Amino acid sequence: MKSILKVTLAGAAFLSAFSPLTLSAATPAKPAQTAAAKSAAIPYRPAEVMALAEKVADWQLANMAGGSVPGNASPDTPDKTGWVQGALFVGLIELANRSDNPAYGRAIISRGEANRWQLGRRFYHADEHVIGQSYLWASKHGAGPQAIAPLKERFDRILAFPPTVGLEHREYYDPRGVDCDQRWCWADAIFMAPAAWLELSQITGDPKYANYAKAEFTAVTDYLYDKDEHLYYRDSRFFNRRGPNGEKVFWSRGDGWVLAGLARMIPLLPQGDPGRAEMEKVFKEMSAKLIAIQKPDGYWSPSLLSDPTKSLPESSGTGFYTYGLAWGIKAGLLDRKTYEPAVRKGWTALTRAVHTDGKFGYVQPVSDRPENVSFDDTQFYGVGAFLLAATAVADLDLKPGKDLTVPSAPVPVQAVLNVQDGGVLENGRLQRGVFHLQKQYTVPADHFIHDGLIAFEGLGWESDLMAYRLYLDERMAIDIFGKKTPGPVLHTIGQGVDNYHDMAPWGMDIFKVDETVGIGGVGVLRGGKATQIGKSSISVKITDNGPAQAVAEVENKGFDNGASNLTTRFTIKNGSALTHVSAKGQAASGPFVTGLIKYDGVTVLTSAPDAKGWAYVATWGQQSLANDGLGIALFYKPDTVAGGVQDDGVSLYVSFKDPAAINYAFGAAWVQDQQGVRDLDGFRKWLDTQSLNLNK
Repeated sequence: MKSILKVTLAGAAFLSAFSPLTLSAATPAKPAQTAAAKSAAIPYRPAEVMALAEKVADWQLANMAGGSVPGNASPDTPDKTGWVQGALFVGLIELANRSDNPAYGRAIISRGEANRWQLGRRFYHADEHVIGQSYLWASKHGAGPQAIAPLKERFDRILAFPPTVGLEHREYYDPRGVDCDQRWCWADAIFMAPAAWLELSQITGDPKYANYAKAEFTAVTDYLYDKDEHLYYRDSRFFNRRGPNGEKVFWSRGDGWVLAGLARMIPLLPQGDPGRAEMEKVFKEMSAKLIAIQKPDGYWSPSLLSDPTKSLPESSGTGFYTYGLAWGIKAGLLDRKTYEPAVRKGWTALTRAVHTDGKFGYVQPVSDRPENVSFDDTQFYGVGAFLLAATAVADLDLKPGKDLTVPSAPVPVQAVLNVQDGGVLENGRLQRGVFHLQKQYTVPADHFIHDGLIAFEGLGWESDLMAYRLYLDERMAIDIFGKKTPGPVLHTIGQGVDNYHDMAPWGMDIFKVDETVGIGGVGVLRGGKATQIGKSSISVKITDNGPAQAVAEVENKGFDNGASNLTTRFTIKNGSALTHVSAKGQAASGPFVTGLIKYDGVTVLTSAPDAKGWAYVATWGQQSLANDGLGIALFYKPDTVAGGVQDDGVSLYVSFKDPAAINYAFGAAWVQDQQGVRDLDGFRKWLDTQSLNLNK
């Protein structure tokens, strides 16, 4: 791309470089691939690849101009000097280098002008240095030496006062803080900072910046690189962590940051440099490992060594790997015959993550470990990874060929327990922490209702048809999330950036449990009423998490003044709106019960036992928080309960004869969901269908 004349845009004028009008001069993009458009041709030739890259970039820049922040974004996402946006601008550098549209270069220079060429606020932190890579590009494309003056000043001061901390990484909630981040003690840092240090030596002719980068790279590699697996741990906290099958935990995006970082660092060092030789050795070892563990659908698993049959598509790690491998082939470090199939598979997977409007999906939200992700999840840094991959694939000039991937589909069934760590208690709620998905968790004794510790206040599970949540506090009641779309959603909500009581494209919280067991929660019969369990010690374990079913087990100890306990297992299956429940325990104050909250004006439906001994009690009416039709149902075996269905004026409930052998099911049908139930007659048919399914 030709040099761009210096643009003097600042403040509000900076946004003009991000407007759809400015970007309209881009080469028209061909229709993007979507999750549904699996049969469309994959763009392989450079012009096709670049057209798709520009379409994705245009969508992202237009949304940034409007002030849009993706869902599940971290609090630092709006920071124009921070890593979230800085990683996007690294991708824009490569796009600007290849595109005939000057808008991308203008966007880079305009951002620098708006930032006054400053780095982020944390002096030593590598995340605050990544934006400097775009300043270095700008300095060579019209912005001049002033674009890198603050960067040089920052790096000179770091060299004058180098950090002396070790590389052991504390937990983010440790009150002492994570002081090792003054150095490059986590995998992401290898992408964020070193390339800027190396390029500054190239521009200034002073080797001191490159020497610092090479020494720090050697230190972090000696510490975090697993020489058996040829992968990097995200940081020292993961040395001894293991996945559900005993596998080591290597985070896809974490190692993606490393491979992409190496691809950006190596060409900045001269041939024969010992530091370059070290980086090339690690790059080749990682690349060989990565093509061996790529999934059949072309993606890499969020947890790289996890069971590929149960792992979700994830595009940010995949974008960085596709970029690194494609770059390695072009640079002559990787054998084309061996590695091109992996690049083709990765690129095909990435094109399937692009929505028809250019939005780039399947990007795992901000984290430091493997998490859940869906087709609708996007983040700025994910777009940066896609642009790097696209430009490197365009450079390879791939010939059109057969699609080598097995198309992936969203895992429709999951159990979710999303817990915040590192938050600060403000006005009775935790704020500014990071949510992480837990497979096993003990609720702290000081947890209280609405404290913000747990996303949407509890454990959730969902199929493609319906979603439920269990409040993990003294209520232990079960609520309903109505779903209008089949994809997984629970991992994306309730983290303080949305209000799931408002209607969203996916649906909303459609139920109110008050002081009852809600729909199908286990309670205790006290004084002739179905009551919530009350205060107890609570632990949770997710034992299966798709694709066919999700299973979670909850243990309550010490309620009723320490005399009672309960263990409950919840199972939901793909294609079903029913939750199957099995439980056992002991209750000192009365028998265990389950039931349905009874709203005024609903129609109550009951059945006699069928051939397999199942009966139901259900209600239909305008009982959703969306003020429309909702049917809820409890399926039970009459021979396991005492006295049949009871009505205490607030709930319809059954009480179980044997506290060690509780077995029932519950489910819901909402007029806005995909099940097709729109009225009372339709709900009756639904009940009959669920009964038949139970008997199968």
